[in-house]
Amino acid sequence: MSYNATVRLSYINDTDANPSKYFPEIVDKQTITIEAPAQDLNTHQYFELFKGFLRAVGFDDYGIMDGACRVAFNDCNREDDMKKLANEYELHLAEDFREKLVEYDAQQDRDIAGLEAEIRELKAKLAEILPEQYEQPSVTKKVLENAYTVCKDCGKKYGEYSVGCSSVWEGECDVCGETKPVTEKRDYGYLEKGIKELSK
Repeated sequence: MSYNATVRLSYINDTDANPSKYFPEIVDKQTITIEAPAQDLNTHQYFELFKGFLRAVGFDDYGIMDGACRVAFNDCNREDDMKKLANEYELHLAEDFREKLVEYDAQQDRDIAGLEAEIRELKAKLAEILPEQYEQPSVTKKVLENAYTVCKDCGKKYGEYSVGCSSVWEGECDVCGETKPVTEKRDYGYLEKGIKELSK
């Protein structure tokens, strides 16, 4: 027994348009039909067929895509299925976007920190090989006294951490001059350790 099937999409306008001399393009009672063999059509082919039908009756591509997205992503569908579909097409659902953005920002911070560490290491090596061209800035007593912000590295080197927690932000360290997470120098005992050593 052979299996034969046909799918037919039809639009019938049975309205008397009564075209006039001002609107001669109006067509009376028109019928638009799209028909195709259906025995071997898959889901994607059905949607392509319906897409062609919607175009024929006057919808634009954006409106068709918008309708397809509303079919795929709405409260009536299973959340797991929507997430699976979003991952397949590399989309981000609204509820997952914030988490992915936090992960991206954290990765960016790690990448920047790694590059800054690499730059510092390269500068140190160049200073050893070519000290005149790459002389590292010296830290003086006056620099420590006038500093307001200090990074963790300089804070540990020239002071002692003296508080339970610190407010940290991205900025320029007044001691080493590098841009990195910094805090107020008072959190490191106003760098008194380094000031005393440089006063000798």
